[in-house]
Amino acid sequence: MTRVEIYDTVQSLAVEKDLYAASEFVLGLWEETDVGKVFEDLMLDCYWKAKSVEQVIHFANAGIHYCLAHACEYDEDADSARELRFSAKRMATNAASFTWIGWDEPDVEISPEQMRHGIAFARYAVRQLHELDPTDAQLAFTFWHLGAHLIAAGSYAEAQSIFEAARDHSASDDRNPDNRTMAEGYIGLTKILSGDNEAGEPEFDASIAALESRENEDAAFFAKQLVDVRTFFEKRKAGNAER
Repeated sequence: MTRVEIYDTVQSLAVEKDLYAASEFVLGLWEETDVGKVFEDLMLDCYWKAKSVEQVIHFANAGIHYCLAHACEYDEDADSARELRFSAKRMATNAASFTWIGWDEPDVEISPEQMRHGIAFARYAVRQLHELDPTDAQLAFTFWHLGAHLIAAGSYAEAQSIFEAARDHSASDDRNPDNRTMAEGYIGLTKILSGDNEAGEPEFDASIAALESRENEDAAFFAKQLVDVRTFFEKRKAGNAER
């Protein structure tokens, strides 16, 4: 079956029966396709097409459990077990991204309970990655998702520590300084959101200026992202204070 056919069947089963029936259908494809990859693709399609965070969380959990169960079976084949655990980690990172309110994605609603699932995915992704001999770039990328969820939860002290870890792991990549500068911007933003504007504002402004001075798409994207995320969380914080 093609990716589109699988997605369409899953959506039909979710409506006619429930998400567990949809998962059972996917698990039944094991003889003809890579079920872990199907779950990875389904998460993307359920987010971008169905705009359903509920489905993202469901299929992330199903896919992660599938991969970890089979990794245990393949432990004597270290390479196969490692790839399955990497697949589980990728699903957790994507699920963390898709449950982060900071993207402010149109037509996507994320409940407080779904946010709690997101931070659990982010924590698992960090823990799993540490067991897979990761590169510094992989660690920086995965730490960022946990830091992002922590600022959404208002856990600013831990968020700052996590963003500092992301910055430190990014420091080894001399070919791409933008990731380090972005992490520095999030450190500044975390301080601002925690009320420490005196320390946070100069760090945030310096990161934006550095990114905007570089003539590449990644730097421009990160600079805009930092400004948009700050605007979103400051408005959210002000709205919560008025209630």
